[in-house]
Amino acid sequence: MKFLYKYPQRPFPYEELVRESTRRGRDVKEYEILDTEAFDEDRYWDVFVEYAKDEDDPEAISIRITAFNRGPDPADLHILPQLWFPNTWSWPTPRPPKPVLYLSGPGTISAKHPKLRTNFYCTPSPPPAGPPSKNGEAEALEGENIVPEMLFTENETNFGRLWGGRNESGYAKDGFHDHIIPSHRPVGHQKSSLGDGHTNSSGLVTPDDSAQSSPRLSDGQQSPYINPANRGTKAAGHYVFKDVPGNGGCVVVRCKMTSKKPVEDPAITDEEAFDDTVEERRNEADEFYGKLAVGPLSDDFRGIMRQALSGMLWTKQFYRFIQDEWLNGDSAQPPPPPERKYVRNKASFYYVCSVRRY
Repeated sequence: MKFLYKYPQRPFPYEELVRESTRRGRDVKEYEILDTEAFDEDRYWDVFVEYAKDEDDPEAISIRITAFNRGPDPADLHILPQLWFPNTWSWPTPRPPKPVLYLSGPGTISAKHPKLRTNFYCTPSPPPAGPPSKNGEAEALEGENIVPEMLFTENETNFGRLWGGRNESGYAKDGFHDHIIPSHRPVGHQKSSLGDGHTNSSGLVTPDDSAQSSPRLSDGQQSPYINPANRGTKAAGHYVFKDVPGNGGCVVVRCKMTSKKPVEDPAITDEEAFDDTVEERRNEADEFYGKLAVGPLSDDFRGIMRQALSGMLWTKQFYRFIQDEWLNGDSAQPPPPPERKYVRNKASFYYVCSVRRY
C-alpha cells in the first residue's frame, strides 16, 4: 500500500479557510486550500508512505517514509512513526488489563498485550540527500545517520487541558505535541527552559522562522510531557532532519513491525534487504491491478481506477456503537448530560452496531 501526502511548510491555514468559507455565499465557488498561500513557491513536502508485508509472515510489516522538499530553500522536517494501543481500559469497570509499550533496545519498541507480542523497530536513517542530478541519482549529504529520539506517553484523553480535571497517569495522548511544539504547550510552558523550538503549527522550520532552534532539554532535564521510564500505551520514534536541500532533496525513514529479532530478520537493519521487500510487494501489486484493468483503457484511466481501489483500502474504518452505553455512559467515567436520554431512538436500548466503513 502506498499513499502521497502534500504537506505545506507554512502553517496550515485552518483559520483562513474557516473565515473565508463563512464569509462567502452560495453564489461563490468554494474556497480551497490552493486559493491560500500555503503552497506558494512550491514550499511543501511530498511525503510518500509505503507499507509492505513479508512474503512468509503477514504479521511482519515494513514501513518506508520518503519525503521530498519541493521548495526552493533548505528546510527542516520532523517525522514521527507511531505505535499505540486503542484505549479500551479507561471506560469499563472492572478495568481490563492495560497493555504496555516499552523501550526494549535502541530504537526498539516492544508491545506486551494478552493477544499480541511484537516489536516496532525505528532504525537510524541516512542523512538527507540532495536533489537528483542529470543522471537521475541523488547524492547523500555528508553527516551522521539520524538516530530517532524514542518517546512514550499514554493514549488517554488530556482531562486537565480539556476540562480542568486530573490526568490519572500524568501523561496524555497529546504529549508528543507539547514535547516538540512549544506553541502547543499550556500557557506558561511555551517559553520555558525546554527550548523555544518551532513556533508554527505544523512543527516545521520554514524560511520565515529558520533562526529558531529545535527543542532541546538542558543537561539532566526531563520533559514533563513524555514518560522518562520509556513506557506507555503510545510511542514514537522522533526523527529530526536538518536543512533538507530544496528543489527535490529527500529523506527516508525505514521502520519495521515484526515479532522477530534482527538476527532472525536481516531486513530490519539492512536497508537493501528492506527495500527489496518493498519493491517485491510493489511488483506483485502492479501485476494484480494490471489484471483488473481489462479492455482498451488508457494509462490515465488505469491510474484513476487503481487510485480509487486504493482509496477504499486507505479509508477503511471500524465503528462500534452500543446504544445503552451511549445513553447511560461508561461505568468508569462521569455520567453523560441528562438531555442525552431524550434524543431520537432513545428507546433502542439493545441497539448494537459494528460498521466497517469504506
